[in-house]
Amino acid sequence: MFVIADNQVLTAIGFERLLSGEEVRHAANRRELAALLSAHPTAGVVLDYGLFDFEGLPGLLVTIRRFAAARWLMVAAEFSRDLLLLLSGEERVSFLAKDSAADQLHSAIEAFKRGERTVGQSVAEQLSAHAPTAPDRLTPAETEVLRLLACGMTAREIAEARHTSFYTVTTHKKNLFRKLGVSTAYEATRYAIRAGLADPVEYYI
Repeated sequence: MFVIADNQVLTAIGFERLLSGEEVRHAANRRELAALLSAHPTAGVVLDYGLFDFEGLPGLLVTIRRFAAARWLMVAAEFSRDLLLLLSGEERVSFLAKDSAADQLHSAIEAFKRGERTVGQSVAEQLSAHAPTAPDRLTPAETEVLRLLACGMTAREIAEARHTSFYTVTTHKKNLFRKLGVSTAYEATRYAIRAGLADPVEYYI
């Protein structure tokens, strides 16, 4: 079963035609989407995040993690860097630009129907351009500092917890920010969630 969560009527009709032969339901808001996924936990969801009432990207990630058996095809006219960084590590999330060529649309939908992950060509190029440094590039100390930062701890609190100096923690913090290509604790936290170092449900609720 598939759920189309896109409030642009023409787009929704188009995806319904692409899913011809499958059972298709429509969700007009997050509440309807949650109800459908509660009843059909393994459904495939075609979602235009920008046209839905999620409370920011963290709310979207919490929903994706809440319905762990569902598969998601994120569709958009343009994907933001933040969305790609947050969700590209989710194995059940696929990406497709709405302006993709007809053959790419059909191929992506067929792959999605088979349960395969798909990433459109233009999105793949964006992901490549914005790909963060791999987790194994961080030292064990930097990884631990990142995990504690994602838990909301300050550098001074981390120093106390690790029985080390404030200067050492700030050095680790500066180095991991440089390696990940981020400049704020918020961006580092998003990366920590993607790397499995922080639980988004605990962090945002």
